[in-house]
Parts: sequence; structure tokens; C-alpha cells
Amino acid sequence: MKAALAAVAMLLTGCATGAAASTTLSADPLHYLLTLNDMVSPDFTAGDAAHPVDASALAGGSQAVAQRLAGEGLQAAATVRYFRSVDLATSNGPVDVIDTAERFSSAAGAASSYASDVAVLDSASGAVPVSTGHLGDEAHAVSVVRATASGLAVVQITLEWRTANVVNVLVVRGRYGGTRLDDALTLASRIVTMER
Repeated sequence: MKAALAAVAMLLTGCATGAAASTTLSADPLHYLLTLNDMVSPDFTAGDAAHPVDASALAGGSQAVAQRLAGEGLQAAATVRYFRSVDLATSNGPVDVIDTAERFSSAAGAASSYASDVAVLDSASGAVPVSTGHLGDEAHAVSVVRATASGLAVVQITLEWRTANVVNVLVVRGRYGGTRLDDALTLASRIVTMER
């Protein structure tokens, strides 16, 4: 009996592993971006409309990063930015949201890119890791607090996660104390729904 149960467990594990390993997402990365209707407040506008970007744009001009992305099998990527014009000193919730989706030819390539990005996020001055809960196949987030010229504390929360062969990067900015990790996670959960 134990041998039969062990065989069934091994078979199920093999099926689950095989299914997960062969799953790839094939939609245009524009499909995995937040829309204006997904924003947590009705006063957001599109600062930069959703548009495709290439490895050079993702790399911010770094030829080494662009080559790394190409080597990892970057197939397509897209980004969008939303902004709301409010008094930052009294604002609650995000005032600036940037969402980027990167589709790779394989989950292994996406995992490699994700790992490289996480190392960069963690090395940023003042970066504090924060919990993402369950988000995709692997996820990481950091929070960075800075002071504006007028002394107002502002926060940037960056969430990055991988679902199969797609890497998502969500950057949420706002007043420290008025913009929270929960705001970013609410938006991220809407993106994860698009990946199903």
C-alpha cells in the first residue's frame, strides 16, 4: 500500500513539475500591463501611454544590460506610466505608477533576468526588502525613502516578480506614510490576474 501511495505521489509530482516547466505565456506584453481602469484612484491619467520597449530602453542605456537581456532570450517588452496631479504633502495613495512587462523565450531566461534585477534592487542605497506575499513563481520588493528638496519624505516601492517566462516590474511612488506596500500589492494582484 505504501509503495502504491509513493508511486502515485511521484507521478503527481512529476505531472505538476512537467506542467509548470512547460508553461509559457505568449501574449503581447502590452496585455500584462495595468490600464487606467486598474488604478486605485479615479484621478490618474496616462503619463506615458502603454507602448513596446526594446532591450536598450529597459537597460537604461547600458549596453552590458541590453546584451544580458538579449542573451536571456528577451522576446518583447512593454511599459506604461500613470500619474495623478495632487498636493504631494497631503496625498494618500500612489501619485506615480510605472508598470513594465518583459516576455522571455523561456522561464529559465526570465528567472535569470529576475535574479539579476533583484541584485540591483537590493544594492540600491537605502533599499529595504519588504514582503510581497504570494506573487507569481518568485517575487521580491524593496522600499526606498528619500526627502524632497523641501524636506518631505517620499517613498518608492518596487515590486518585481516572475510568472513563468514573464517578468513584471511595478514601481509605485508617493508620500511616505500616504503610499503603502498594500497599494502596490493591490495593483500587482490585478496584473497577476491578467497572467492566468
